[in-house]
Amino acid sequence: MTDSNTDELPFYRALSQLKRSLVPVILFSCVINILMLVSPLYMLQVYDRVLISASQPTLLFLTLFAIAALMVLIALDSVRSLVLSRVGCRFENDVASYTFKNILEQGGHSQPLRDIETVRSFISSPALAAIMDAPWTPLYLGLIYVLHPWLGHLALAGAIVLFTLALIGESLTRKVQSESTSASGEAYRFTDICARQQSAIYAMGMADNLKAKWREPRMQSLATSAVATQRSGYISSLSKGIRFSLQVGILGMGAFLVIQQESSPGVMIAASIIMGRGLAPIEACISGWRLVIQARDAKARLIAFQQHFAEPVEPLPLPAPVGNLAVKNIIYQFDGSESPLLKDISFHISAGTVLGITGPNAAGKTTLGKLLLGLVKPIHGEIRLDNATYDQWDREQLGPYIGYLPQEVELFPGSIAENIARFNDASPEQIMEAGQLAGVHDMILHLDQGYNCAAGDFGEVLSGGQRQRVALARAVFGQPKLVLLDEPTSSLDAEAERSVMKAIVALKQQGATVIVIGHRPALMNVTDQLLVLRDGRIAAFGETQEIMSQLIRPVVETKSS
Repeated sequence: MTDSNTDELPFYRALSQLKRSLVPVILFSCVINILMLVSPLYMLQVYDRVLISASQPTLLFLTLFAIAALMVLIALDSVRSLVLSRVGCRFENDVASYTFKNILEQGGHSQPLRDIETVRSFISSPALAAIMDAPWTPLYLGLIYVLHPWLGHLALAGAIVLFTLALIGESLTRKVQSESTSASGEAYRFTDICARQQSAIYAMGMADNLKAKWREPRMQSLATSAVATQRSGYISSLSKGIRFSLQVGILGMGAFLVIQQESSPGVMIAASIIMGRGLAPIEACISGWRLVIQARDAKARLIAFQQHFAEPVEPLPLPAPVGNLAVKNIIYQFDGSESPLLKDISFHISAGTVLGITGPNAAGKTTLGKLLLGLVKPIHGEIRLDNATYDQWDREQLGPYIGYLPQEVELFPGSIAENIARFNDASPEQIMEAGQLAGVHDMILHLDQGYNCAAGDFGEVLSGGQRQRVALARAVFGQPKLVLLDEPTSSLDAEAERSVMKAIVALKQQGATVIVIGHRPALMNVTDQLLVLRDGRIAAFGETQEIMSQLIRPVVETKSS
């Protein structure tokens, strides 16, 4: 992907917007740092002028002016914090939706969303404000030089030491912090995978073994995180000790200069306050450096993630699909595989046709089904729905016309009605129509709260067969024009299997193109055409009865012989 293309991605537009949004924050920081000089200037005037002149009006005027300026300082600092918080939330809002959609469309885990949250937390944190204040440190040091060169030398030496500590801290924590984040992400992904297979784990007593497997990345994350925290803590404590020592040193040197009549008490106090303010951003950066590293690594991972996705080009709206499907010279190969899984797949089916796809295990049936819906892309060849490739269809426009029952069925948190309606604002009549078409209406009514029954996470409240039947109702919701059912009867009894076959016949009568992947002869008998896959190639394709007779004939001849 070229740089010009990446700049057009929502992620990079959000980064550009973020930079523009920080401009007023930088201006606030300028005013805040100027107002920070009010306190030392007030001390300088009080000690060197008011106490000598004993002028009460001057003291009153200076005090009122200082209080007013400090009130403005407090207000601006509060506004800066508020703006940073809103800028961070806006960045997350701009990027998270796009990233979430990419995760859904391309597959993956939730780490990019956690990275977005990390970046947002950094934007809203005091660490970013400290980084914005850090460029003012040379100005404060220069002012100390104006007060007295010796004081300036001491403050400059302290700043150099603290800055060196910051670099050492970054060097010591960068690698271990990255390792901790990586191991933590691995542990979270493993937890997600195990949670989705809880029943199998419990049934086969695998919990202790998997816990040991989970503990490996988790303990690595904890160990490296502890090292990073320990090193960061040492550096932070050392920096505080150095800053306190500098405060003592500059007061001591100031007092010495006063005794030598080379300076004044006001200069001594003002220099101490200015140095404290000048070194505060460096110390804050040291304390928050771990968050800086986390945000930097998160940004790098987000950039790497986003570079895989091009800016979606809004396709022209196409007429509603009819269901004609044409497949031409399809070749598909998994990443990292040495040979293609599917080779030279070509066929055509007309709208209203019921196509069965069968074959031995690992023949590529499920992958072919995903190709036929545009869920994955072939490395060669094309698939056209009503003469248009899937790239030419707007998925949001096409989605309502597609029905899909995957081999591994999972429902989403929400009610059964919401799952059937695909979380659209559908009427009860439309939802129950889909339930009746799928033959699941009576089953749902026998559940507590019927269609309002909560499906639970991944549909865990329902049995495997119930989930599959609800997912079938979801697939047929809205009278789709292209329906793919992958092993739709694998978890069903004979009665439920007959309901599925009735649903297939009803879909055909509605003019839908139905693709059924399976092994059971009874299921294949309701199809019009049959495609047999073997070793990634089409072994047979044609009218179902003709193909079935070809498959049965060798078996009969073998038994006869």
